[in-house]
Amino acid sequence: MTTAELDVYLDGVRCGVLRQSSGGNLTFDYEDAYRAGRQPTPLSLSMPLAIATHANRVVRPFFAGLLTDNPQARAALAREYGVSLENPFALLSHVGADVAGALQILPPGVSTTDGGGLPASHTLLGPHELETLLLDTIAEYREGMPGGGPSQRFSLAGAQPKVALHRCPDGWARPDTGTPTTHIIKPVAGEYRRLDVVEHLTMRAAGHLGLSVAQTSLSTFGEVRAFVTARYDRRRVGDRWIRVHQEDLCQALGFPPEKKYQHLDGGPGVGAVARLFKSLPLRADREETARDFFRGLMFNTVLECNDAHAKNYSLILVQDRVRLAPLYDLVTYAPYGRPTYAAMQIGGEYEFAKIGEAQCLKAAKTLGVDQSWARDQLDALRRGAAGAFEAARDDLVQADSDTREAASLLVDAVAGLRLVR
Repeated sequence: MTTAELDVYLDGVRCGVLRQSSGGNLTFDYEDAYRAGRQPTPLSLSMPLAIATHANRVVRPFFAGLLTDNPQARAALAREYGVSLENPFALLSHVGADVAGALQILPPGVSTTDGGGLPASHTLLGPHELETLLLDTIAEYREGMPGGGPSQRFSLAGAQPKVALHRCPDGWARPDTGTPTTHIIKPVAGEYRRLDVVEHLTMRAAGHLGLSVAQTSLSTFGEVRAFVTARYDRRRVGDRWIRVHQEDLCQALGFPPEKKYQHLDGGPGVGAVARLFKSLPLRADREETARDFFRGLMFNTVLECNDAHAKNYSLILVQDRVRLAPLYDLVTYAPYGRPTYAAMQIGGEYEFAKIGEAQCLKAAKTLGVDQSWARDQLDALRRGAAGAFEAARDDLVQADSDTREAASLLVDAVAGLRLVR
């Protein structure tokens, strides 16, 4: 039986080998030297270091979760490289050089660009090139037409149009050897008016409420408006960039990306997340992740962010420590009407209209957090939400009139939400 292989590196260190059998099954084998090293970081909580070889059941969901959820964008990648869109191994053999977390997935014989192994380099993009790249990205997500060019060797999970680039003092650049992407740019596309403003203000409001969030901004590239996120899984240390390892909750729990929603898909819910947190080796991590997740869950509930599925929460893994990653992809549906269902069940209910304090405290109990503390946190979010969005709107000091109008409409919509006081 023939087997294909890809080397897997974690921030420049070869941690194992991903293998695909002739029948399409995937396995992952940790390197013995990596497992025996000083406090190694696991690839995933679903693939503990205590076990050397992991089978298709957990390996496929993890690696598939590194690719885009959007079928048209995945089809565009498959068409560009002449592989099956249902084959994560084949796709990652072409785009695995820059993925979420600290990983690089490379063909045998290809040197890692991390760990100082190769000098950093990048290719600056001019204004027209950048605008064209974003327009091509929109077409790729809508129509499955390849865009971005052969040097765009990165992979981003998620369903919205997006492109990952390197931000440098001279502008935006395609990363080459030794240079990871540092920012994610989402061009505005689709039916939701000024979604860039809504997402940016939702993120800023969460920050004003004291939640840990990714840093975001609004930008315009030619005629293309865009929402920009600084990657929290990239960190500058001295003269080089370090990748910070992370995984989303679907990956940590062994769920494939197509089952990211508990509602309808049968994906992970609060109970599964609670069991995962309670299994963490360190008590401090068990308690902190549960509390931080509860606050994020309640923000998404109070603000009726109906896309808060398991892939929109992630964990940062450093050696044997685990913590909730900064929140990302926070988007209230308030300016677009009233969503019916939450992505995760809250205290036995999916319908936002049926979720109140009792259901929220039931979720807190499932997570094992103190009821009095949980009630105080929920109350603070409910009382502070309207003011937080006003503060986020007021942060837009140099915005144009259309952006200010969209922001004001959002503030009014949030004030009318049923759980906002």
